[in-house]
Amino acid sequence: MSAGSQPTVTVVIGSNAPPERLAACLEALEPQRDGVQVLVHEGQASPTELRERFPWAQFDLAPGRLVPEHWRDGIDVATGEIVALTIAQMIPAPDWIATIRRLHATHDVVGGAIEPGRGLRLVDWGEYFCRYARDMPPFEASRNVDLAGDNAAYKRALLEGIAETYREGFWEPVSHRRLAADGVVLWHDPSLVVRQGRSAGFAAFAQQRLEHGRLYGHQRGVHFSKARNLVGVVAAPAVPALMTARVLRQVFVKGRYRVQALLALPVIVVYNTVWAYAEARGHLDLLRR
Repeated sequence: MSAGSQPTVTVVIGSNAPPERLAACLEALEPQRDGVQVLVHEGQASPTELRERFPWAQFDLAPGRLVPEHWRDGIDVATGEIVALTIAQMIPAPDWIATIRRLHATHDVVGGAIEPGRGLRLVDWGEYFCRYARDMPPFEASRNVDLAGDNAAYKRALLEGIAETYREGFWEPVSHRRLAADGVVLWHDPSLVVRQGRSAGFAAFAQQRLEHGRLYGHQRGVHFSKARNLVGVVAAPAVPALMTARVLRQVFVKGRYRVQALLALPVIVVYNTVWAYAEARGHLDLLRR
């Protein structure tokens, strides 16, 4: 961004990934950064050489925070008219910023496609399918409240209007449903592309599923009766099979990466089992109050 210029787009990167993943993300953004404010909110301090390599990015350290909390912190200090969210392991396409600007000429909230990057391991493929099967092309551009925050952009004024929904972190299911309830169209467009690079590994993603799943159970459960929370606990053993079936349905209908999905199936099942256990714990926490 030119010195003294006001950014039209703020990119908030939630970073709990290894430094090499963040470096790849920033490398992809570097040629696109004219009129762009880049905020890196990270749980572990990046090496000095990485910060010096990308002096145009602003780094903020908040140990122990989850990605949705990093996103919240970035949104709170963003100055661009448009706020784009992603994570460190995503590699934006060369036209990512230009596409955000183009789509925001006619839409207020846009989410895009997430493709697998190169050199993924089975654990990475498992993460990809668990999280992004519905964002894998091909798909038609359409309304969709279930956008992935890992590749999404919002009018900042709209986010400021629902700030109370993300005080505990920018969790898409909560904030997106509030936006939709307010009449905002959330647009899912395959022309806005990022690629998922390698993850921090099996243990890191499993731990993330534990943390996110339990908080998701809390977020849903506070609106439920005790009986409905009990159902959330009792029905948990069936959830991994349902989640895995949804993933495989998406993969086989779209006709891409079927072999990788089958090879990664044990990993997918484990990740979904961890999520189901954690979500049930969230419901159980509320039953015990």
